[in-house]
Amino acid sequence: MKSNRLLTTALTSALSLSMVLAGCSSDSGKPADGSKAPAGDKSAKPVEISIWGGWPELDPWFQKMADEFKKTNPNVTVSISSFPLRDYEKKVAAALPSKSGADILPLNPNLALRYIQGNMLQPAPEDLVKQVNSGIHQKLVVDNTKVKDKTYGVPALMGAGAIYYNKDMLKEAGLTAPPTADQLLEYAQKLAKRDASGNLERAGMSLRLSGGGSGVGEKFWNLLAQRGGSIIKEASPGKYKADYNTDAGLQTLKMYVDMVHKYKTDDPKVKHDTEAFQTKLAAFYVRESNVIIDTKKKAPDLNYDAAPLKSNVVSIVNFYVSSAQKEKADAAWNFIRFLTKPENHAQMIAMTGWLPARDDLDLSNLYKDYPQYKAFFTKQDLQAYPPVAEFDEILTKFADRLATKGFTDASFVDNPEKMKAFLDEAAKETNDILKKAGVLAE
Repeated sequence: MKSNRLLTTALTSALSLSMVLAGCSSDSGKPADGSKAPAGDKSAKPVEISIWGGWPELDPWFQKMADEFKKTNPNVTVSISSFPLRDYEKKVAAALPSKSGADILPLNPNLALRYIQGNMLQPAPEDLVKQVNSGIHQKLVVDNTKVKDKTYGVPALMGAGAIYYNKDMLKEAGLTAPPTADQLLEYAQKLAKRDASGNLERAGMSLRLSGGGSGVGEKFWNLLAQRGGSIIKEASPGKYKADYNTDAGLQTLKMYVDMVHKYKTDDPKVKHDTEAFQTKLAAFYVRESNVIIDTKKKAPDLNYDAAPLKSNVVSIVNFYVSSAQKEKADAAWNFIRFLTKPENHAQMIAMTGWLPARDDLDLSNLYKDYPQYKAFFTKQDLQAYPPVAEFDEILTKFADRLATKGFTDASFVDNPEKMKAFLDEAAKETNDILKKAGVLAE
């Protein structure tokens, strides 16, 4: 699923981000269409609603919003709990069938699909359906709120990648421009540093070589997208097949193999990802926008910037409501209305680093303090998780193959036949999963 643009700042919010950062949260809980929303008062029956999440960095924003919301909804108490992402997903999977899940669940729409199909998540109220379709979100985002043309989710945030690079290291290497998506191997070779014994002291590009869950596969997917590839593609309506056992997939795997084993610009033994970048043990890497706020806290003096990718894999998260109890469901939807007011939703960027999945926010003041965000708001081709309930299984199993074989086998160097055989074997597993689900394009 693709679109020809990432989030833009074409529309201007009525309130500037400077007002947002000053804490100018709206105190109204009314729906976007002006109709009367369920609102608490001192005489109303107390209602406690819960929100779970797998992104602990969102907790301060949720808490601030809950405190602001309570000023005009004094009978409503919002409890907030967060867990490591994979634990959160397992917790949701165990709780929803027994109707013991949180009232509000931020979920990737791909994961939400199975719960919607099982009637475990509630359709969105009409005023929020209108809000979702009002033009503040691009089509890719809107499409991912629906199942069979019925809206269940309200866009919460989106993850997208950019190339973070250390400006001092580039200057030291005589490089006057940031790396592009087509120059990753070239720049990695120029920026890697070794000690007198040849041991890697600083990675050129820090790759995602290991880790639990599907993250390894997702990072591979984003680099694969730069060559026009994907993990699976829709070959006919509702039917899919593996799309990485191609020349694009071969070239992407070759880049990893060359970096790790041929040119040794990265090594599984050194620190990786954000920690490596922040501690100057890596010159550049690709990661989501939350790096910016995290780096402000952990490495405030780091001289770095971000450059856009050519294409992007977008991870969308929507707000969903699970409770069928009217009082709780009404309060939950009302809190979601409050969270997604422009002046409140925009605060999420400055407080957490994540991007609201919408187009109507004025970010000019944000750019003054954090110019790195500009890399995320350029025109790009987009891909999102496909509407296949088994996709996370597909991505997780492919990620495991990459981490245990694809990135560790030095015999892959200059051996395209062996790499192609590896990708074909993985693709067979992917296609078997699709076939079992009844969505394989034969």
